[in-house]
Amino acid sequence: MSAQSIAAVRGPAFPFAIDPQTGGVAWSTGQTKLADNVRLILTTRLGERPMARDFGTPIHSLVHEPNEGGLARLIARHVREGLMQLEPRVLVTDIDFRSDNGVLTLELKYQLADDPRAEIMLVQLG
Repeated sequence: MSAQSIAAVRGPAFPFAIDPQTGGVAWSTGQTKLADNVRLILTTRLGERPMARDFGTPIHSLVHEPNEGGLARLIARHVREGLMQLEPRVLVTDIDFRSDNGVLTLELKYQLADDPRAEIMLVQLG
């Protein structure tokens, strides 16, 4: 995907908002829209959407599991699989986890297809 085609990506902003200037739905484009898509995929529970039961990931159901050696690898696998299936324009380069005062945060490092610049996103899991 070229930078020109990444710039052509357009859709409703996430979280949903009303554009105060137009009174219509707020839109996002390009890298911002792809980041919105990634966040939406990772924050949607698998099966949560009635008309799109395959949308999202099961990572939220794993947050309260015992934190044994394989749990981080299992969550990372679900993140990678979900993004490969639902947003193939994003390539996951690394996944790390942070725990601060009982809050588990996923640190996702990714790049857009055909774009060497790294992006970092933090997603609170619980």
